[in-house]
Amino acid sequence: MTNTPAAPSLTALLQARIAEAERAFVEQMGGATACQLHKDGRVSGSMKYAEGQFVALCDLRCRLNALSPAPDLTCAQEALNQEEARWQAALQHHQGRSALSWTAYCQGGVDALRAFREALTGVRP
Repeated sequence: MTNTPAAPSLTALLQARIAEAERAFVEQMGGATACQLHKDGRVSGSMKYAEGQFVALCDLRCRLNALSPAPDLTCAQEALNQEEARWQAALQHHQGRSALSWTAYCQGGVDALRAFREALTGVRP
């Protein structure tokens, strides 16, 4: 008999993804504040991508909390649909007409939400 780990809850999965995204964003900033990086002109596409991932997942958490105090998978799908549409529209708006940092930011958000949707297959109901 093998011990398979229990599937994570929706809330636990989202919190873990937010923590991962925050770590990646902080790492990209190299110990500086965002204000200092902007002031010094040291903003990079990879930093903005990581920031977009973090913000998109935090936005998803806020939307889930607004929909239900105890969200289920149906609620998560609805919130994801809304957030993905919003972030995808922002990405399309910025592609080719805005600074690369805006495109990277929006792409990070789109990618984080897409990865979260894929991870939902292993969530316990």
